[in-house]
Amino acid sequence: MTARVRPEWPALAGLLALALALRLWNIDHNLPFVYNADEELHFVPKAVDMLGGSLNPGYFENPPALTYLLLVLYRLGLAGGDLRDRFAEDPRSAFLVARVAVALIGTLVVALVYWAGARFADRRAGIVGAAVMAVAFLPVFYSKHALNDAVTMAPVTVGLVGCLLAYRRGRPLDWTLAGAAIGVATATKYTAGAMLVTLLAAAALRVRDDRGQLKAALVGLVVAGAAFVAAFAILNPFAILHPGEARSQLSGQSAQAATAKLGQKDEPGWWYYLTSLTWGLGWAPLVAAIAGAVVMLRRDWRLAVLLIAFPLVLWLYMGGQARHFGRWLMPIYPALCVLAGIAAVALVDRVRWRPAVLTGLLAVVLCVQGVAASVHVDRVLGREDTRTLARAWIESHIPAGAGIVVEPFVPGNWLELDATRSYRRYPVRRPFQAYEKRLRPRMVREYVRDGYCWVIVGSHQKGRGLAAGLGNARRYYRALDRASDDVVVFSPYREGADPVDFSYDFSFNSLPRAFERPGPVIEIHHLRGCR
Repeated sequence: MTARVRPEWPALAGLLALALALRLWNIDHNLPFVYNADEELHFVPKAVDMLGGSLNPGYFENPPALTYLLLVLYRLGLAGGDLRDRFAEDPRSAFLVARVAVALIGTLVVALVYWAGARFADRRAGIVGAAVMAVAFLPVFYSKHALNDAVTMAPVTVGLVGCLLAYRRGRPLDWTLAGAAIGVATATKYTAGAMLVTLLAAAALRVRDDRGQLKAALVGLVVAGAAFVAAFAILNPFAILHPGEARSQLSGQSAQAATAKLGQKDEPGWWYYLTSLTWGLGWAPLVAAIAGAVVMLRRDWRLAVLLIAFPLVLWLYMGGQARHFGRWLMPIYPALCVLAGIAAVALVDRVRWRPAVLTGLLAVVLCVQGVAASVHVDRVLGREDTRTLARAWIESHIPAGAGIVVEPFVPGNWLELDATRSYRRYPVRRPFQAYEKRLRPRMVREYVRDGYCWVIVGSHQKGRGLAAGLGNARRYYRALDRASDDVVVFSPYREGADPVDFSYDFSFNSLPRAFERPGPVIEIHHLRGCR
């Protein structure tokens, strides 16, 4: 007797294949250069440093779960046994292994969303929700980078299901699953700790349904709390062993979040994050998720609370911060995808016209924007970055030993991989914002006086200073234009397209259709009369 294949399994297999293809397409983009500053500075270099023996990352601004995962992969030799010695010369293998690992986890999230949808509603809702997650722009894009955003969605989704099971069944294993998953999520990205509100909601709902469950629910919360602490401690042990250092770094991070980024658009964070969902997740999925929340509130408000609590709390919290960045809201995407799937199935059941066909059509409608955006950016990432083009021009046109000024929009190894060529670099240091605030028109004269005849300007840096209305920065760039007898420009935009206004999101993810290659607009200035 042959085993019966569920009708949704081929669809799920196809979605997983599509999700993996979108995430692996041009995953080696721009290597050995890592142009995303967070990717360059955080998880991969920390994991490589720990190959020296110490398991203490000494870094708590981001939790280290992803760092430890990469450390395990590196110790297994997946990036080469002498990685620590080779990393400074060529970081390609370390970053490629890390990106592939993130892409695989990002693909796993698709399967987990199906599981969550099937648990909260039915398998059809799971399939539609999985389809949205498979192609949504931000989950695809950040599955191609060695960052923790896409990775966090995996334990978050498991935590959602764990909280549902704790509410419905209340077995010790259910509470353990919920607590441990939330602990793993928090050790991957701190803001995922807001999921604890869903855990509390599960306990409160059990007691509301049956007052006799009070003691059992309290015991369940203790079990879940212990599992949370254990999972967090295993994956972030030195935050507990060195609480003072961890607290100090987190306080510094919180202080930064309390101030707006230089050049950031002046608008309420709550509104910004709502609008980010229209392109990060997609217009149709967002509308469907809202409709799904309404459906669930009418059908079973308790399950609706479990699905909505975490997205609402995180949106309120992140929206109240002065700084905002679209990917910071990605932990709520699994719940939104499940809600979108629920809305689609509710419409199918209401219309009652060829359910399989209508479900497929609705899934297509929900996925069109995500597919278009993901394919566009995947193609863009396959072309040389403007920074790479500019680097090649510099090496072929500017003689070795020449004095140059390079704004801090490029990675540290940008001009250092070729040992046969070196330049006299003007001392420019990060952080990025401080650079723009230090600019003065007189600096151009100082460049000429000291023999720094070439100035490399990038719109990622210049744009934030001008968008912030810094008068000295504006006068500096005007003085630079007046003092230049030749300017070479490398543009990321297709011919005839209008430039994209400075945006922390769009400047770095190349989503607008105007982009035909990644990177900023780069200007290479040669200063008149300089030798």
